[in-house]
Amino acid sequence: MSASATRRCTECGREKPPTAFFRAKQYRDGYKTQCKTCNAAYMRQWRRRNLEFARAKARLQNRKRRAWLIAYRRTPACRLKQAVRKATYWAVKAGVLPRKDRCERCGASAPRVRLNRHHPDSSNPLRIEWLCTLCHGEA
Repeated sequence: MSASATRRCTECGREKPPTAFFRAKQYRDGYKTQCKTCNAAYMRQWRRRNLEFARAKARLQNRKRRAWLIAYRRTPACRLKQAVRKATYWAVKAGVLPRKDRCERCGASAPRVRLNRHHPDSSNPLRIEWLCTLCHGEA
């Protein structure tokens, strides 16, 4: 499907761009037949009709997520990350590590963007880069 093509929603009948439809592998062209707005309205109605089932499903997902998180926090890799983060936090607070006012990659200034501490190597916790949120996401 080309970027300029439009699709017709089977629910409301309006012509909309492909970005107004959710991606779905099971459909031939890769998009759902209902637009995002109509799909959201349908899901709200479905949840009202099947409230107990929806709540039970959410509880099960939350239990699984909680169990995974507890297991992950016990791994050595996660404990190392936590120790490194804590060490740099206290080093900045004590003044050992100076807080920068610009992103070290793009140069964005601190009042305009939030700067994050990036650890390129966990073996040296006090070696950090100050990156804006965008650059930190890329790193």
